Amino acid sequence: MIRSAAMAAVLLSASAAFAAPVPIAKAPRGQPVTVSGKVMRITDSDAFRLKDASGVVTVYVGPHGLPVEVGEEVTVMGALEEGFPPEFVARALRRADGSEVAFRHDWA
Repeated sequence: MIRSAAMAAVLLSASAAFAAPVPIAKAPRGQPVTVSGKVMRITDSDAFRLKDASGVVTVYVGPHGLPVEVGEEVTVMGALEEGFPPEFVARALRRADGSEVAFRHDWA
């Protein structure tokens, strides 16, 4: 899980509008981006694995509860952290029915 001030600034400055999704494998690190795919597995009370045709990434929504289920198609806006393996820190999520959930991350 990230805690850097730089990543927090990226997430706080992310636009509320969802951009066109990029392939998970091509998502730039440390920049606001949107990815889309299928929820493959719940890994924790605040994280899940998302898969598209290019790859798989862990999506962190904490400290919030998970608004997704395995098998669900979702679009997620956030930023891919710098660590290895990188974790995608979600700022907002759009479900297939069009409903949206916003996430707030406050790191000191």
